[in-house]
Amino acid sequence: MGLFDSIKNAIGGGKPKPDVTVAPSQLLRDAGIDPAGLKFGFGTGSISVSGTIKNEADRQKILDTLSSIKDISTVEDGMVVEAVPAAPVEPAPVAPEPASESTEPAESAPESETRTYTVQSGDSLWKIAEAMYGNGSKYMKIFEANSDLLENPDKIFPGQELKIPELDK
Repeated sequence: MGLFDSIKNAIGGGKPKPDVTVAPSQLLRDAGIDPAGLKFGFGTGSISVSGTIKNEADRQKILDTLSSIKDISTVEDGMVVEAVPAAPVEPAPVAPEPASESTEPAESAPESETRTYTVQSGDSLWKIAEAMYGNGSKYMKIFEANSDLLENPDKIFPGQELKIPELDK
């Protein structure tokens, strides 16, 4: 190495230093976040991230990690938190009718002894028919017996007291 090479290296000349850039997905992996499902876009001084994430805590960690990248002044957030399926709502338990000890055929019950059911949150006529009759497709029987109260079989509300008719055998 000659004198001129020494001077050139001393004042910043010579071979340029390689640009070492770490991909955003690698930065996220290093921060303990799985970047699968994320997409990145790049602009001058900005980065955009979109895709599905598990929760808000991951969103904040991703945004913090990406905003720490040198020369990035703006992080555009296009992420969506994945939907968690709601737990199914079970219909309220219905007490079974007491069994008749008589072996004679049962007479039709008077109007005052008609079974009723109070609608609970999450109920549908189908669920109620399934609980009462063991067959959800019998829901129209309940709707027809309550036509004075219901306008549409798909619109029932918690607190409504429905008449539950006996099925024809």
